[in-house]
Amino acid sequence: MFQISHSKKMRSKSKKINKGITLIKKSNNLIESRYKFDIWETRFFLSVLSQIKRSDEEFEVYRIWYKDVIKSFGLKSGDSYAHLRSAAQSLMSKSFFVSYEDGDVIREKQYHILREIDYLQEGQEGKKIENHEYVDVTVEQKMKPLLLQLQKNFTAYDLQNIVKLGVYPVRVYELLKQYQSIGKRMLEVEEMKKMFEVTEQYRLFGDFYRWIVKPAIKQINKYTDLTISEVEKIKEGRRVVALRFVFHAKDEIEINKIRNALKPKPKQLPIEFKDNLKAIKQKGNNNSLIFDELYPLVQKWVSREALEMLLKDYPTGQVKKAITYTINKLKRGDNIQNVTGYIVTMAQQKELIDPIESQRNMMKAKRQRQKEREAKKAFLEQEKKKLYEELRQKENMIIEAIFMEVPDTKKRMIDLTKQSRFSHYKPELTDQENLQDPIFKAAFCNTVKKQFASRFELLGKKYEGKVKIIQATLNGL
Repeated sequence: MFQISHSKKMRSKSKKINKGITLIKKSNNLIESRYKFDIWETRFFLSVLSQIKRSDEEFEVYRIWYKDVIKSFGLKSGDSYAHLRSAAQSLMSKSFFVSYEDGDVIREKQYHILREIDYLQEGQEGKKIENHEYVDVTVEQKMKPLLLQLQKNFTAYDLQNIVKLGVYPVRVYELLKQYQSIGKRMLEVEEMKKMFEVTEQYRLFGDFYRWIVKPAIKQINKYTDLTISEVEKIKEGRRVVALRFVFHAKDEIEINKIRNALKPKPKQLPIEFKDNLKAIKQKGNNNSLIFDELYPLVQKWVSREALEMLLKDYPTGQVKKAITYTINKLKRGDNIQNVTGYIVTMAQQKELIDPIESQRNMMKAKRQRQKEREAKKAFLEQEKKKLYEELRQKENMIIEAIFMEVPDTKKRMIDLTKQSRFSHYKPELTDQENLQDPIFKAAFCNTVKKQFASRFELLGKKYEGKVKIIQATLNGL
């Protein structure tokens, strides 16, 4: 049997940061790339990423232990090491496809993921193999810009946030995590299908939403540090073309609650212990602070003994609601002949809605909806402005490229622009000075675009489609 040299660099422990965090870092280009993993391939690749340090300048040989994967992802130990080996083997033949713009065309760069893997050969049994249930991994060097020395345009998150997610929920989580500081992100449906490589599998939007998006929302809300509060379907006519996600980060209390829920459940207490615990809780509700708070409100109608009995028989929250509800009805002038009996009756109602509080809540909700509409409108206007700015920058790049190809083209375009009576051309100024005038410069750019229309056609269509989606949403507000 071959043995691995002790001098060989190897990382066998996950990088641990404060409070037990295992940090995953990816470039945004990698998150938005086109690829398709199954669940074990996803777990294997994330296990590799969990071992990469911020200070790493080169990839090392990363050792992925089967027992560590089982522990990290909360799996049953009965699952086979064969899953880990198979995931590594299949990733050897898989790639990430990263798209980028080159002038007026879209190109795609293919990155092979793994260069080398070393695993336990099949068909071996017995206790001796337990100390060899790992895979040593060497990542392809071309992947360095996507994973190492990331200073900008990257996303980081705690591995614990995604250990219970399926394949596509992980992808959706990462896409939203990129925009956590904004709390909103609009994703085109066809782009998501391309990224996930499910274009042929889910041609109908209904199927894509049912099998990809809805499970992702449910799992992200249940298991991660994000809460998706709204998913708006953006339409062109009757066709859904984009999804606008609104989300926010959970607070530390919510996150800890999720973490605790995922921990192994302790053994059930005997019945007598449960009864004692229940008695303690009931006794806690009937404390002097709560009594002192409520008694001054009802002393006209309710005796001390009656209030104490009420607090003993019913949860504190229900008693408080019953008293508030009754007092508000009396303030409105409602005729209640037996106030004490009415409070007791109301305390028995688990779902009691105070009419005044309900009206207040309705007005509050209305103001909140208006506020959200205004915020949405401002966000979309800003997005539209950004698109126009991007379009102008790319048009200027194309114009500069045209002038470099034929040097005298710029002079010819200026002369053509002068002929327009709307160009705002000033004869007393030089051509360069006229180009400083925004009106003349805009006319000049329009002249170039008109003369070389084919060079701008693809770019115009691309941005026109994006602006139409935003405008359709604005019109619906």
